[in-house]
Amino acid sequence: MKNTMRILLIEDVAEDAELIKHALHQANLIFHCQRVDTRADFLRELEHHPPDVIISDHGLQKFDGFSALAVAKERCPDTPFIFVTGALGEEVAIRSFQNGAIDYVLKARLSHLAPAILRALREMDDRTARRRLEAERDELIHELKEALVQIRAFTGLLPICGLCKKMRDQQHGWQPMEVYLQKHSNVTLTHELCPECAQKTSPVASVAAPIHSSPTASV
Repeated sequence: MKNTMRILLIEDVAEDAELIKHALHQANLIFHCQRVDTRADFLRELEHHPPDVIISDHGLQKFDGFSALAVAKERCPDTPFIFVTGALGEEVAIRSFQNGAIDYVLKARLSHLAPAILRALREMDDRTARRRLEAERDELIHELKEALVQIRAFTGLLPICGLCKKMRDQQHGWQPMEVYLQKHSNVTLTHELCPECAQKTSPVASVAAPIHSSPTASV
């Protein structure tokens, strides 16, 4: 959650807007609030100054609150949208939630607005974190599937010559083991000596065999 939240307030009564900001200041919220009351101004703010939360009156004369909600769900579906209104009937409240509003607060109970905003922002952060985890999970699943495809190349019977150690490829016939592995896996082979072979090829180990001369015959 940001230290300073950006609030876009859709309200056509300046006095009500001041009451809303005062209630948020009383709750010790740190915010920047931009008030609009027309569709054009609302669209401009969404484009140039994306808000962290949108607060809207319901009964606007110039710009209907449900129209603003529809625009918000299209342009910024993850941004919390909260209705703050003087009165809201049960049917209108149900419609608000069905259309995507996070909450609604009556102007007579503005002390409930700050908790509603904080709760909505926490839920948004949780959704963002959950989507990130799901994306990481999907990436891991993709990587595991790719690894499984490579591993499957070595399942089943793998013909190998008992003498020269060549391996049989169904398409290319018998091939040296290193050629087969490079072709059927994502490994890079390096040539090294195991301790036993290194000892066998060491100059110290290569001691010349003693020369035995035949005995001289006595005359």
